[in-house]
Amino acid sequence: MKTGADLISNGELILSGNVIDDSWLGWMWDEDVFFCPSMVRTALASLGEGRLTVRINSVGGHVNAGEQIRAMLAGHAGGCRIIVEGLAASAASLILMAGAERLMSAGSHIMIHDPSGGVWGNEEETRRAADQLAVIASTYAAVYAAASGKTPEEARKIMKAETWFGPDAAISEGFADGIVAEGAPQAETATLEAARAAVMGGNRTLRARIEAGSMQSNERAGRPDHFPAAARGNNQKEAMMANDDPTAAPPANPPVVTDPPATMQAPGNAPAAPPANMQQPSTADVLAGERARTRAIREMAAPFLASGRLMQADVDALIDEGVTADVAGSRFMATMAAAEPAGRTAGQRTSVTRDEGETRLEGMIGAMMGQAEGPAQQFRGMRIRHLAMELAGPSRGFNDTEAIRRGMRSTTMMGGAFGTSDFAYVTTEVMNRTLQAAYQRRAATWQLVTGAPLRATDFRELHSVRFGGDFSLKPVAENGEYQSAVLADEAEGLKVERRGRTIKLTFEAVVNDDMGAFQRIPMEFAMAARSMENSMVWALIRANAALKSDNTALFHASHSNLASGGAAAAISAASVAAARKAMWEQRAFGTKDKDDFMQVEPDRLIVPPALELVALQFATAVTPAVDGNVNPYKSTLAPSVVPNLGAAAGGSDTAWYLISSDLPPIAHAYLEGYNAPTVQTIEGMNPDAVTMNARHIFGAAAVEYKGSYKNNGA
Repeated sequence: MKTGADLISNGELILSGNVIDDSWLGWMWDEDVFFCPSMVRTALASLGEGRLTVRINSVGGHVNAGEQIRAMLAGHAGGCRIIVEGLAASAASLILMAGAERLMSAGSHIMIHDPSGGVWGNEEETRRAADQLAVIASTYAAVYAAASGKTPEEARKIMKAETWFGPDAAISEGFADGIVAEGAPQAETATLEAARAAVMGGNRTLRARIEAGSMQSNERAGRPDHFPAAARGNNQKEAMMANDDPTAAPPANPPVVTDPPATMQAPGNAPAAPPANMQQPSTADVLAGERARTRAIREMAAPFLASGRLMQADVDALIDEGVTADVAGSRFMATMAAAEPAGRTAGQRTSVTRDEGETRLEGMIGAMMGQAEGPAQQFRGMRIRHLAMELAGPSRGFNDTEAIRRGMRSTTMMGGAFGTSDFAYVTTEVMNRTLQAAYQRRAATWQLVTGAPLRATDFRELHSVRFGGDFSLKPVAENGEYQSAVLADEAEGLKVERRGRTIKLTFEAVVNDDMGAFQRIPMEFAMAARSMENSMVWALIRANAALKSDNTALFHASHSNLASGGAAAAISAASVAAARKAMWEQRAFGTKDKDDFMQVEPDRLIVPPALELVALQFATAVTPAVDGNVNPYKSTLAPSVVPNLGAAAGGSDTAWYLISSDLPPIAHAYLEGYNAPTVQTIEGMNPDAVTMNARHIFGAAAVEYKGSYKNNGA
């Protein structure tokens, strides 16, 4: 497989062949001629930060890959001198715009046009695709405009016409700076002399002087203005989509911009030459400095232009005025501040961006979860089989089964991070999100007897602490002395524990497109997680777990919260009244004041399934025939049925409970960061399966007896 080292020759970066996306790299043959962003990035790292010469001969290719390479070269610390050797067409012409100095060989060409792509869908989908292409074209027009000194509208017109430029025409239009002399060092043309004079003389319309100089002194007037259409070779237009056809024939009669006549003269007001003893800036410095200034101003203005708060004419005026980027930025901010409505806080506008790979992954994940909008739109209706084939990239003639196998191994987008394939990442993320959504939808009946969760930072025991004491106010002595309150505390221990199972999504399940199993697995684990919680919490109630603080059962006569033996009774106004009396008379922990009652009032009536009818009848509002039959507690208790408390679960079909939501008997905790069950891919890529661990980390313990009451029933 080719690498970035293949792009380096004699200390120069050589970009030849098709521009491809990184995701295609694994599917190219050794004899293919191409380059991609990851190869360029690796090569740049090897070449260092000094000034770099880049030689390009390319018909173009993937537009997003072309823009990524352009951005890398434009950001190179030492700047780039880019030379077109043959052709810079389509996406390759976009890459050329990154050059601090852009040169062409005598017989080379540049071709600029609109991006294109294929779409499959209904009328609305096709219209949206066309709108997307228009946005992309306008974005690239701004790049061409910034590099050439044109307006975006002028650049857009050139793109729509699919325009070819010879060297002189490219220089005249601002897309190139000069021509490399064959067999000799680069000639210093009048174009560059004019640029130097413009800077030294203070002329601010630099681009006009450069164009004029090129028109005046170019000695290549005898060379044909452009190649005939039949002699231009392969000039195919790259598709925006991944299904480029490198064999596509060129248009029969593409528009051509001819080189200007050599007889044109520079404007009469050209500045005088600088003094002889003044050091002149180098050619590269002149061009690089002006481009950097123009680019910086346009980039600063872009968000204000997009919001309609600044006009393009204002930006052009600043560029023509020759102000520095810093001064232009200050003027932009001053203009915006003056237009800001009163009372608005600076910085309220926020823009969030996402790179192409992340957007593609999010789209696949969303589509697998049944979404059809946003990033998921282009993958709408995707099934597990289609996911594997999509990740496989161009088929190269593989059958579907082989494409699925390759897709399950693909690491193009994730880069094999943590030993995880792209397929494993997407399927695991879908499982995870579906699992957590299903978990949240399922009711948690155990929350009837718990409060807010505790936070466990690890698997060691944590404590639910009760503070109390004698806080009754005492008389103050004549000398102003106050009696001290005595504090007391108790702690109940609680540990979280991890439970889980392993899931395998096999190659056979993917080939069979078993979406049923794929969708069912997270649902079943969501049910299992809630069942685990229910089991842990209700087992504490059902088994009457002991409190660690006093080693006494949660419901016990010494806690004044248990009716057993002769006191046990069925649900009735009288038995509920007795339970409420016991709860009303609970005293605060540590108090010595006989009047220090907590005044706990129950609001929940919890029963096993065998008592559902009795509980509902007790709580249902009816008008009694006799006042003595009135049930005054109907509106104070909300009945709930819990199967985990019945005889079928090892409990009792006669026992019933009163609970105060203000003082629940059970504390629960999740491990910090794991408030729901999760699915995680096991490291290491198995080509025949994706192996995941589904786990849930949860704990519960009995911690408080004063807010609950149990009656064993009859």
